[in-house]
Amino acid sequence: MNSIPTAKPMLSFLSVLQYSSKDKRDERIDFIRGFVMLILISVHINMTSFYNYVAWERFGVVTGAEGFVLLSGLILGLLSRARMLEDGFGATANKQFNRAFMLYRTSLFVILSVFILNFFIDATEVMTFTTHSGKVFQLYPDMKLFAEYHDKIIAKFLMLRYGPHQFQILGLYVILLMLAPFILWLLSKKRYGLVLSLSWIIYFGNNGFHARPIGAQFEYAFPVLTWQILFVHGLVIGYYRNEIWNYFHSKKGAYTFILIFIIYMGFLFFTYNNPLPQLSDSMKLHFIDATTFRNIYNDFFPKNTLGIGRLLNDFVLLVVSYAFLSYFWKPINRLFGWFFIPIGQASLYVFILHVYACIIIANITWFGGDNIWVNSLGHTLVFFCMWIMVKYKILFNIVPR
Repeated sequence: MNSIPTAKPMLSFLSVLQYSSKDKRDERIDFIRGFVMLILISVHINMTSFYNYVAWERFGVVTGAEGFVLLSGLILGLLSRARMLEDGFGATANKQFNRAFMLYRTSLFVILSVFILNFFIDATEVMTFTTHSGKVFQLYPDMKLFAEYHDKIIAKFLMLRYGPHQFQILGLYVILLMLAPFILWLLSKKRYGLVLSLSWIIYFGNNGFHARPIGAQFEYAFPVLTWQILFVHGLVIGYYRNEIWNYFHSKKGAYTFILIFIIYMGFLFFTYNNPLPQLSDSMKLHFIDATTFRNIYNDFFPKNTLGIGRLLNDFVLLVVSYAFLSYFWKPINRLFGWFFIPIGQASLYVFILHVYACIIIANITWFGGDNIWVNSLGHTLVFFCMWIMVKYKILFNIVPR
């Protein structure tokens, strides 16, 4: 009798492709972080290139900023659980406070250094913000008024009320990092339900009041009471990563993943109907008319206030991308890991340096015009300069990672 064919050969084949590492560091997360940095840099160096076809919400109604905050919380939760078991809560909390203050000092240095650089090279690209309608906002004070208002200007500087808009999200991270020890203490007491409930209450409450309690400049784009929800949930996901991984390998978890994947495909369908004028018709779907799309987008997917649709898209994309990397890791890593993993492992370093890259590119007249090939070359040069600096650890003893 002929044997009945089974799925074992296919499963065996897939197992060869899967992620396997004895290293405590999860390179899948590093890979995703590296990809997020590519999206951030593509958007912040404001010129149309082929990279924008990836960066303009092509993987869902999400941006690099959300990925930065969500993954920062996830990695912190993942590392802190192990650290608390080894060193105790006190030492872990102290280390996080120290890192928060270090990043605060770094923020002040970047803000001040950009101001000083402007005396030698035009830094308008990062010292102003221009809306889609063409309105220009000054992000730095008029120094002609310094003699009269120096006390107020210095106070605002110390409160992060000035600075490049490409850099603002680091101020949010400083505040969230200072709050992280209190959240981790609750998680160590298995009070994750309380943590998540409070996070949602604050999120919905701030969607009604739009409060900016810190008063820092970053709160106009990233209100801390709203954006905390990404960081807090990332922290919980990272802290319980092993339990979540085991759940998705159960029968119930498999059905949950199928549901998540279907929801993600729905978001993908929606975002490809975006009537962005920068995209050719061949890169868009036309099932949803432009007016309907914008109405749905404005109601459920605004970025600054993190619409509920955008939030859900962030989380399902995280699950799907992590699963995809887990099961097809080896070919993907062989093709792209050499670039994305080092960038992801030094993402904070790259994020800090990209501010200066924005200034340099803006002052090279070749770039920023209508030639998409030249602009793509500009983006590529920035990416590979960052990769080389990471590879050879240039300024690693000065710039935080």
